[in-house]
Amino acid sequence: MAKVVRLIINDQYLPLKTDKFVKGEVVPFDVYVKRYNDFVIIIEAGTLLNESLYNKLLQQERIYIVNHDVKKLKSYFSHSAMISLDEEKMNKLDPLSEALAIKEKSSAMSEIEKRLFFVYSTVSELMGSIFESGNEKLPLDALSGCVNEIVNVLSYKTHVLPIILKILPDTYSTHNHSTNVAYFATILGIMLKMDNEELIDLSFSALLHDIGKLRIDESILEKSSSLDDDEFESIKHHSQMGCEILEQNGIENQTILKGIRHHHERLDGSGYPDGLRGKLIPQNARIIGVCDVFDALTTNRTFRENYTSFEALLLMKREMHMQLDEKLVDMFIQLHR
Repeated sequence: MAKVVRLIINDQYLPLKTDKFVKGEVVPFDVYVKRYNDFVIIIEAGTLLNESLYNKLLQQERIYIVNHDVKKLKSYFSHSAMISLDEEKMNKLDPLSEALAIKEKSSAMSEIEKRLFFVYSTVSELMGSIFESGNEKLPLDALSGCVNEIVNVLSYKTHVLPIILKILPDTYSTHNHSTNVAYFATILGIMLKMDNEELIDLSFSALLHDIGKLRIDESILEKSSSLDDDEFESIKHHSQMGCEILEQNGIENQTILKGIRHHHERLDGSGYPDGLRGKLIPQNARIIGVCDVFDALTTNRTFRENYTSFEALLLMKREMHMQLDEKLVDMFIQLHR
C-alpha cells in the first residue's frame, strides 16, 4: 500500500465499498482510511491499481474519498462496470487466444500504464498455462507475439521501470518470474542500444530462461525451505534442459539457446552448467543473469521475505561483484534513480 503522503483534517468524507474497484485501472481520486482521528491517503489519484495494491485495498475495513471527488467517483465506477464486463468476456478466453491477439489489443490502448499492465498480464498468463500444463510442445507463435509486444511497449517510452515495478506481483512464481526477467532484460537491452532483432532474441531467451523447470519435480520447485544438495543438483540441470526443450521445438537460434543455457554462469567461473568465466559468458546470458538475481531477491519466497530494490542492488554490487557483470548492475542502478 502507498505510504502516508499527507494528512487531511476538516473535510467531509464519503465511505466506499471496495468491490467496484478494478485491477489494472488508474484510480482518478485520492483514497483514504481513518486512523485515530485523522484521514490518511493510502492511494493517490493517478495510481495504477495493480494486483498487490488491489489485494491490500480489499483488506481495509472501510475506505473513504472526499466529497468533492464524487463526480470522479461516479465516472470511475461507471467506466469500471464496463471494464468488468469486458474482463468477464476476456476471462472466458484461454491464455493462448489472448496471447495470439496481444498485438491488436495492446496497440489499441493509448495509456502506457494500461498497456504495460495488459501486456504483462497476458504474457504472465500464457507462461502460467505453459508451466501448469507441463507440455513441452511450446506455442511458438503466441510466445513470439508476446516477445514482440514486450519489445514494442518497452521501446515506447524511455523510463518505464518505475511503472513496471508498480505492476509486478510481490510473491514469487515461475511464470511471473519469467515475465519479470523478460521485462528487465529488455530494458537493459534498450539501454545497451541493441537493435530490434537483438532485443527480440534477448527478450525471447529471458522469457524462456527457466523453461527447463518443466522437467523439475514440482515438490522441489515449491519447497518451502532451503534445498538440500541433491535437490540443488537437480535444479542446476534446468538451464541445459531448457535448451533441449527449445531445440525439440525447432529453435536453432544460437543467441537464444546460449542465453538460456548460460544464464547461471558467473564471471568467476563458479556458475553452471559449463563453468564459463568472464567474457566467455555470452552477453545475453550475463544480462539475464543479473535480472534473474534481482527479481529472485526482490520477490517474496516461501523461505524468506523479499529484499527492497535498494537492498538487492546493494547486495549485488557489494557481495556479487566477482560473479555478476558490474557494468550491467550499474546500469540497473541507474534505472532506479
